[in-house]
Amino acid sequence: IDDVEDDDEDEDDLPLSIRMDALRRMQQYKAEQSGQNELISGRIKYNEVPLEVDVVQASRELKEAKRVAEEAEEGDGVFLLDVRERDEWDFCRLDGAALVPLSEMKERYDEVPRDRRVLVYCHHGMRSMQVVRYLRTRGYNKVSNIQGGIEEW
Repeated sequence: IDDVEDDDEDEDDLPLSIRMDALRRMQQYKAEQSGQNELISGRIKYNEVPLEVDVVQASRELKEAKRVAEEAEEGDGVFLLDVRERDEWDFCRLDGAALVPLSEMKERYDEVPRDRRVLVYCHHGMRSMQVVRYLRTRGYNKVSNIQGGIEEW
């Protein structure tokens, strides 16, 4: 037990400036990973759009967007993005989805609308999470991953 207490005392020997710098770096990393933007003041501007939603929430958003679009007679609802490869797309897909495979994302990301809500999916949710993070680093603030992908759907 004495050894554990000694380890804690060693951490307290670090200067406050080093500990605060480490804390700021961790907060910045977490903010970037969750799609938040840092303001010039150093404060974090939070993005209300979650990094990831489950299939129930995604389904709700799609249904609500479709209902609103029909009432307003507009087609600017939720943009559903499939990032699987063409052979996976041909096998099965969600109605209304657009295909931009992960392998083509760097060349084609400008096909994704910046001004609309975007839900991204793949087979299990791993590739789509990569795409969500990629798009968020390019200023797409309304994009979320569908947790579990089409398999969960």
